[in-house]
Amino acid sequence: MRKIRTLAAAGAAAAMITFGLVAATPASAVAVCSEWHDDATYGVSCSSVGSSTYVYATAKCTNGKTVTGAAARIGSGEWSYAYCSSVGAGLTTTYGYTTF
Repeated sequence: MRKIRTLAAAGAAAAMITFGLVAATPASAVAVCSEWHDDATYGVSCSSVGSSTYVYATAKCTNGKTVTGAAARIGSGEWSYAYCSSVGAGLTTTYGYTTF
């Protein structure tokens, strides 16, 4: 009887882990964002990113410095801009955004 209870508990734990992973994947995979850049600026605005509330732009500049834009509320239409011009440089091809 003990062996059956142990197997049942292990099966329930595995089911919970599997369900948790399946439930978490779609929410974390949903991202609806618009991005823009020119020679010195990278911008991002998101209408939906899972359960996140804010997004902010980050860019690597030609002088090696990294700049970060102000937080923009997701779904508000606000944009976050990272300005390499603020550190006297241009934008490299390394840029992106982070959500929280």
